[in-house]
Amino acid sequence: MHQLYLSLNKAGLMFKGHTEHGEVDFIYLETDENGTTCSVDVPAFEHLFGGVAKNPSYEALSGAHTFTLEGEEHTMTAEEMGYQKYFDKWNEQGLFNWRSV
Repeated sequence: MHQLYLSLNKAGLMFKGHTEHGEVDFIYLETDENGTTCSVDVPAFEHLFGGVAKNPSYEALSGAHTFTLEGEEHTMTAEEMGYQKYFDKWNEQGLFNWRSV
Protein backbone atom coordinates (compact mmCIF):
# COMPACT_ATOMS: atom_id res chain seq x y z
CA MET A 1 0.00 0.00 0.00
CA HIS A 2 3.06 2.22 0.31
CA GLN A 3 2.83 3.51 -3.28
CA LEU A 4 -0.88 4.24 -2.92
CA TYR A 5 -0.25 6.20 0.28
CA LEU A 6 2.54 8.15 -1.42
CA SER A 7 0.17 9.07 -4.27
CA LEU A 8 -2.64 10.02 -1.88
CA ASN A 9 -0.24 12.10 0.22
CA LYS A 10 1.12 13.90 -2.84
CA ALA A 11 -2.48 14.72 -3.83
CA GLY A 12 -3.13 16.16 -0.35
CA LEU A 13 -5.48 13.34 0.66
CA MET A 14 -3.57 12.12 3.74
CA PHE A 15 -3.52 13.78 7.14
CA LYS A 16 -2.71 12.97 10.75
CA GLY A 17 -5.45 12.71 13.34
CA HIS A 18 -6.03 11.44 16.84
CA THR A 19 -8.00 8.40 17.93
CA GLU A 20 -8.27 6.59 21.25
CA HIS A 21 -5.17 4.68 20.08
CA GLY A 22 -3.11 7.84 19.59
CA GLU A 23 -2.07 9.66 16.43
CA VAL A 24 -2.74 7.83 13.16
CA ASP A 25 -2.81 8.62 9.46
CA PHE A 26 -6.15 9.25 7.80
CA ILE A 27 -7.24 9.21 4.16
CA TYR A 28 -9.50 12.11 3.23
CA LEU A 29 -12.52 10.88 1.25
CA GLU A 30 -14.85 13.85 0.84
CA THR A 31 -16.64 16.74 2.48
CA ASP A 32 -20.41 16.27 2.45
CA GLU A 33 -23.05 18.94 1.78
CA ASN A 34 -23.21 19.75 5.51
CA GLY A 35 -19.48 20.49 5.57
CA THR A 36 -18.64 17.29 7.44
CA THR A 37 -15.31 15.77 6.47
CA CYS A 38 -15.47 12.06 5.70
CA SER A 39 -12.27 10.08 6.11
CA VAL A 40 -10.98 6.64 7.03
CA ASP A 41 -8.04 5.88 9.26
CA VAL A 42 -5.28 3.86 7.66
CA PRO A 43 -5.59 0.90 10.10
CA ALA A 44 -9.31 0.54 9.25
CA PHE A 45 -8.59 0.89 5.51
CA GLU A 46 -5.90 -1.79 5.75
CA HIS A 47 -8.27 -4.06 7.69
CA LEU A 48 -10.82 -3.86 4.88
CA PHE A 49 -8.45 -3.90 1.91
CA GLY A 50 -5.36 -5.64 3.34
CA GLY A 51 -5.75 -8.56 0.96
CA VAL A 52 -4.46 -6.37 -1.87
CA ALA A 53 -1.65 -4.71 0.11
CA LYS A 54 1.06 -5.94 -2.28
CA ASN A 55 -0.83 -4.68 -5.34
CA PRO A 56 -3.35 -1.97 -4.42
CA SER A 57 -4.28 -1.28 -8.03
CA TYR A 58 -7.59 0.22 -9.05
CA GLU A 59 -8.77 -3.18 -10.28
CA ALA A 60 -7.72 -5.00 -7.11
CA LEU A 61 -9.29 -2.42 -4.77
CA SER A 62 -12.49 -2.42 -6.82
CA GLY A 63 -13.01 -6.16 -6.39
CA ALA A 64 -14.35 -8.30 -3.56
CA HIS A 65 -12.63 -8.28 -0.17
CA THR A 66 -12.93 -10.63 2.78
CA PHE A 67 -12.47 -9.25 6.29
CA THR A 68 -13.54 -10.03 9.84
CA LEU A 69 -15.76 -7.60 11.71
CA GLU A 70 -16.91 -8.26 15.27
CA GLY A 71 -15.84 -11.89 14.95
CA GLU A 72 -17.81 -12.48 11.76
CA GLU A 73 -16.27 -12.92 8.32
CA HIS A 74 -17.66 -10.77 5.50
CA THR A 75 -16.99 -10.61 1.78
CA MET A 76 -18.00 -7.41 0.05
CA THR A 77 -17.05 -5.42 -3.02
CA ALA A 78 -15.76 -1.87 -2.79
CA GLU A 79 -19.12 -0.75 -4.22
CA GLU A 80 -21.02 -2.53 -1.44
CA MET A 81 -18.76 -0.94 1.18
CA GLY A 82 -19.22 2.54 -0.33
CA TYR A 83 -15.60 3.01 -1.39
CA GLN A 84 -15.91 2.53 -5.15
CA LYS A 85 -16.73 6.19 -5.80
CA TYR A 86 -13.46 7.20 -4.12
CA PHE A 87 -11.44 4.64 -6.06
CA ASP A 88 -13.06 5.89 -9.29
CA LYS A 89 -12.13 9.46 -8.39
CA TRP A 90 -8.55 8.50 -7.51
CA ASN A 91 -8.29 6.58 -10.78
CA GLU A 92 -9.52 9.61 -12.76
CA GLN A 93 -6.90 11.74 -10.97
CA GLY A 94 -4.16 9.29 -11.98
CA LEU A 95 -3.32 8.31 -8.41
CA PHE A 96 -2.81 4.66 -9.34
CA ASN A 97 -0.08 5.59 -11.83
CA TRP A 98 2.89 4.77 -9.57
CA ARG A 99 5.40 6.33 -11.98
CA SER A 100 3.84 9.74 -11.31
CA VAL A 101 4.79 9.68 -7.60
